Amino acid sequence: MLRRSWLAEGRVDVPAEVIDEALWEEVTAEAESMERFAVVRHNQRPGLLAMRDGSITSPQRCRVHPGGPAVNALARSKGLADVAGEATGRRRMTAIRMGLKYYAPGDYMHVHRDDGKCEITFSCGLTPNLGPMGWLPNLRWLSTDQVVERLAGTPYPDGGEQFPIGYRTLAGFDGSRAPHWRTPLDTQSREVLLTICFTDLTV
Repeated sequence: MLRRSWLAEGRVDVPAEVIDEALWEEVTAEAESMERFAVVRHNQRPGLLAMRDGSITSPQRCRVHPGGPAVNALARSKGLADVAGEATGRRRMTAIRMGLKYYAPGDYMHVHRDDGKCEITFSCGLTPNLGPMGWLPNLRWLSTDQVVERLAGTPYPDGGEQFPIGYRTLAGFDGSRAPHWRTPLDTQSREVLLTICFTDLTV
């Protein structure tokens, strides 16, 4: 089921029972305590920049923190690695990048592709009612140059789909291939986003 969803849609929902509720409580508390140590990430270079690994970088603004023991425990959990492996068909999936993103009013992330090493990117909200992510799964199999040519000058492309961000409910997506973005936060509250990227150690 996970594999079919990944191949057809480029996304999978992580079953709720995979992550223990007590661990979610620890991760949420850790995110609260780490917020004052988060650093500003503000890339203002205009346009899209194609990287050698196939990723595409673009302007963004938010605050970031790599997380602590609780985030690490979540990223290293066997259940999540099993979901990553079943979805992608890879044998030795390991978390290589994880962290917290704190969005204040007006913060944003223009359309981009994740690091080419990321076979699957998991994300969820650690605050309720996060706005959806925009993404273009129909451009998943285009080359980097084709994506840059098609999307240059469009930080938030028209015609994209909405990718719901659940509260303490992880969803995995093909972030290194499907272009995605977050429009400027237009509420007066802040949002906390958790992301975890997996790769296959056999390659």
